[in-house]
Amino acid sequence: MSQLDGSLSDGNVVMWAHIPAMIEDVDATALGILGDFVPMAIGQALGLAAGGNSLDNTIRIVKLVPTKWVLLDIYIDAIERGFGHGRVNMFAQDGTLLATASQSCKARRWKT
Repeated sequence: MSQLDGSLSDGNVVMWAHIPAMIEDVDATALGILGDFVPMAIGQALGLAAGGNSLDNTIRIVKLVPTKWVLLDIYIDAIERGFGHGRVNMFAQDGTLLATASQSCKARRWKT
């Protein structure tokens, strides 16, 4: 949080994600959960302690392959009038595109 100084970023956040409770490899349900990370990137894009509440979420499963970790490539398309819109590409550890997702949210600044 201390690194969020109000400096705007390019709206792109890339991170590895893992759901420890998954006994087997990542499935479509897990990808649905990971596709809900767009609001987290709102704060990063604004450089503020901010995020959002999901209004809608669409996921498109491309191909499922065995993987424990998923690379989330999140891009914020717009933040305007209290709403944020973004998309995320989800990749397996071997580089396979697993799914794409898009999301709109009510953008909020967190009370700190």
